[in-house]
Amino acid sequence: MLILLTLLSACGSAQLPPALRPTATPYPLTLTEKGAQMALVPAGEYMMGSDNHNSDEKPAHTVHLDAFYIDTYEVTNVFYSACVQAGACQPPQDSGSFTHTSYYGNSEFDQYPVIYVDWNMANTYCAWRGQETGGRTRLPTEAEWEKAARGADGRTYPWGEDIDETRANYANHVGDTTAVGSYASGKSPYGVYDMAGNVWEWVSSLYKPYPYDANDGREALSDSAFPGNRGLRGGSWAFNDNFARSAYRGRNGTAYNLNIVGFRCARSP
Repeated sequence: MLILLTLLSACGSAQLPPALRPTATPYPLTLTEKGAQMALVPAGEYMMGSDNHNSDEKPAHTVHLDAFYIDTYEVTNVFYSACVQAGACQPPQDSGSFTHTSYYGNSEFDQYPVIYVDWNMANTYCAWRGQETGGRTRLPTEAEWEKAARGADGRTYPWGEDIDETRANYANHVGDTTAVGSYASGKSPYGVYDMAGNVWEWVSSLYKPYPYDANDGREALSDSAFPGNRGLRGGSWAFNDNFARSAYRGRNGTAYNLNIVGFRCARSP
């Protein structure tokens, strides 16, 4: 398993235990796209779903994914506003948050996750951001999101087991969103922040039963041709620990937007 970003820069790979040292890869461990940092999730198998919780998470099953990149942080107000200013994106459907009447467009919250964005708005932003990379940037699939969150060892939360307010913004401990990257101890195995709590995150996938099969129509991206609920992952600041589990499957219609919903982008190498 690759341990990315902070560990590598702070310790150097030579000081990591042998099992945690990065293996050779043709891709850089991180990249930057229009200023947004992305982390590499290496190719390989992982266990998706859970046999111990909700019925829609069953059966737990092995999924193989090619390597991909995913945003280290949820898309922030300031990054989303660049797309709005470029004329490619619509502004969020509300400029406030749960406790702040002025949120989007307020520099105090530039580094907080953008909210009040529906699935199509999230898709549009990721496509706009990826124009310079040949259009390979998009929302993560449900399978990609879960692997990026829990790694290849089947952990319950991005960091492992047990959750508390030092690792994630959940269960109204804060009462609103927090700045992205606020919970260093809550990172995933690949150095990705806030995959438990803060805001629900849109994924590309239609909500369909498991086992996951990328070729069964669930990754069709035309909302008009393939209407239905799309996946939401990670829980939010307002939801309890059960919803913050990496295997938990949320979903809603593509027009859904609220002060608990944001997203991050992914990219094929």
